[in-house]
Amino acid sequence: MRSISVYLNPKASGANHNFTIEELRKYFFRHELMINMPETLEEMVAQVKRDRENKVECIFSIGGDGTCHTIAQHLIGSQTKLMVLPGGTANDFADEIGTNGALKKLAHIFHAQSTKKVDMINVNGKYLMSNGGIGIAQEVANLVNQYRKDSELFQGFLKASGKHAYQAVFAKHLLSARFKLHEVYMESPDFPLLDKKVMSPLILINNQPKLAGSLHVAPDTCNTDGKFNVTVFTHTNRFDFLKTAMVFLTGGHPENDKKLIRFETDNLKMISVSGSYLNFFGDGETWDPSMELNISVIPQCLEVYSHGDEIHGKGYSLDEIPLLT
Repeated sequence: MRSISVYLNPKASGANHNFTIEELRKYFFRHELMINMPETLEEMVAQVKRDRENKVECIFSIGGDGTCHTIAQHLIGSQTKLMVLPGGTANDFADEIGTNGALKKLAHIFHAQSTKKVDMINVNGKYLMSNGGIGIAQEVANLVNQYRKDSELFQGFLKASGKHAYQAVFAKHLLSARFKLHEVYMESPDFPLLDKKVMSPLILINNQPKLAGSLHVAPDTCNTDGKFNVTVFTHTNRFDFLKTAMVFLTGGHPENDKKLIRFETDNLKMISVSGSYLNFFGDGETWDPSMELNISVIPQCLEVYSHGDEIHGKGYSLDEIPLLT
């Protein structure tokens, strides 16, 4: 029997999952389940810190990328394992580690004890699990979060469309909003250009290949190799950027676009040249603005339950999953 602390976020915008308390007790009846439904961010943080201090063996995060992001901040370097059960809009991290599925599949992964240790990206002392950056993607993430708070109609749209909501808001914003360029100094031993200053509408930091569920922005990126991917869009007008964006939005990857700068690194500093704050988004949330972003990787510092190509864990086989009927 293992101790499991479950965090259920009923406010997650894509909450059309089947992870009810009754279903959880059915699939994990042999274990000690502690159900938490914190009403505020502060309450969640306090409870997660308590779990870490009490050496809880596993935490279940039921919500979106923002929920597992908040929990993971306080598990770095601990022995508590994280199981991500998707219940948000994009569920980027769950999709990447193979836990974006039905509860039966997730119970298989848990009982087989199939885990891996993943890298986290430190951005000014805060940890990034999946994707982040500055520019138009931050503006879109901010808009989605604002619409979600203010509009019941948009909440319904999120539940119906899921990860495609980000793509719809992105397209609308790109066509209608002012096209902003950010002047940034890029300092990294792996930056491929001699001129370190760039003008860009979008700079992405990726710890996995896909953003918003289906955009293959960094197809060769891995979250266990001690590196992260940087993609700098140097398109200086809306039309050129739109052409490249449409390739991503339709599931492709612009291999020969000379206005894309891509590199892998374990360390990057981005400094605002214009005097304007850099507004960073990460794991679907907007972070505190800063004039300088110090970004580095923390290799394999978080243990998560994960569905690999083949489950070869240390517990039950997939045909021996205990189930309360």
